[in-house]
Amino acid sequence: MLVSGGTAADAAIAVASTLSVVYCHMTGIGGDFFALCYDAATDSVHAYDGAGAAAALATHDFYHRAGHDSIPQRGALSALTVPGAVDTWFALHERFGSMDMSRLVASGVALARDGAPIARSLGRGLFEERELLDADEGGRAILGSGRLGSALLVQPALANTLEKIGSRGRAWFYEGEAATAIDRYCTRVGSPLRASDFGAHRGAWVDPIRTPFLGFESLTTAPPSQGLTLLIAQSIYEEFGAASDADDVSAAFVHACVEATRLAYADRDTHICDPRYRPAPIDRLLARERIRDLAKRIDGDRAADSSAVASDFGGTTFFACVDSRGNAVSAIQSLYQHFGSCVVVPELGIALHNRGCWFTLDEGQTRSLSPGHRPFHTLIANMLLSGGKPQVVYGSMGGDGQPQTGLSLSIRIAERGMEPQAAIERPRWRWSSATDPELVVERRVGSACIEGLRARGHRVGVTDDWDETMGHAGAIVIDRDRGIILAGTDPRSDGLALAE
Repeated sequence: MLVSGGTAADAAIAVASTLSVVYCHMTGIGGDFFALCYDAATDSVHAYDGAGAAAALATHDFYHRAGHDSIPQRGALSALTVPGAVDTWFALHERFGSMDMSRLVASGVALARDGAPIARSLGRGLFEERELLDADEGGRAILGSGRLGSALLVQPALANTLEKIGSRGRAWFYEGEAATAIDRYCTRVGSPLRASDFGAHRGAWVDPIRTPFLGFESLTTAPPSQGLTLLIAQSIYEEFGAASDADDVSAAFVHACVEATRLAYADRDTHICDPRYRPAPIDRLLARERIRDLAKRIDGDRAADSSAVASDFGGTTFFACVDSRGNAVSAIQSLYQHFGSCVVVPELGIALHNRGCWFTLDEGQTRSLSPGHRPFHTLIANMLLSGGKPQVVYGSMGGDGQPQTGLSLSIRIAERGMEPQAAIERPRWRWSSATDPELVVERRVGSACIEGLRARGHRVGVTDDWDETMGHAGAIVIDRDRGIILAGTDPRSDGLALAE
């Protein structure tokens, strides 16, 4: 799309629609989409909130009558929020696009119709979720265990759906035949989603949230995205300061990042939900005096205790695009867990996401289920600005771990001066107090780091190098001093960096 003269937004839509075919375990038409868009013409950054709301039928009574005290992670009852991805495509296209939508989805249509090579992560996802997919009529027909061992994944129904989105527009999906087909299948399998929920869906352009960080301005997506978590963690790390001279795979550095994360996640789980009904006090949470107080709680020699943090290893896709005009898009699109709910609408070939399982059925809680409310989202898209213009466009899949990967990437690029590929390839870790061990590190951090973390009281587990659960990160650095653009992609993923 860039070679053909398209904008960064055109490229992002083309990538999003193609990934819906070739990485359909992690993303798709049945999921949600958040984006940051820098418009060079106006020198401004805009954010799009592409989260879908809970169905009108999705009440506490609905789930209690079905015999559930919590929302199931998978199956028809987990498919309870409207997918916002297609709406986001058209919002980006209307505001920043230049090409026909039919051209932008053409690659995805061809790959779905003719067959897409099965990437290693997709192959693993098909194997791991085979029982859940086989339990659903649509999943069994399109993505079930009968596809294991195939060289190509052919999805004719999905090809037809993408083609109609390109030719007939947003209304076909949210108000026309697609919404009717989804209603019909959801009614049959027991999901609360209905066509009227699709007709009511509207994503929104919103302001990004931002804070100073290491001489840059750090921007990310606002609630219900968990982007605020990254800003808090970055601010605490910068204020703590004790790890600024430490090697980036030392125990001192990893400990500082983990402790900043621990404090930020406590704020996240207290405050982040649908801001239309309960807005997070963003200015207060990021106030410098408060950040200083939080940083003082970090003991450089000892891990703190913390309340449980939900552990989430969901699948997602992050991608970034920059065009020759200087426009930039930081984008993230997801089904949440592999194949989302594992409910696949046969007529359309799309898996419905399961983001709604982040709701709770406990009354009075921050994320208590209510019709029309949007769920908490792990999805975040990020930029670092210098002089008001994007210098780093970055992000990662990885569910609950996205702020942690974002923190390490932003430090390594902004503070340590690493090029994006080098920063992405450095060893990673992932912390959650809801798991045991709570802190998992890639083996190549080295024994000194591992033993140093254990000496500080961390329960440390060691995983193989290039572990997919550490996220699939990507980053573009716009180096205006040298007049070049650098990009990096993650060896843990099946992705790549391309230039026109």
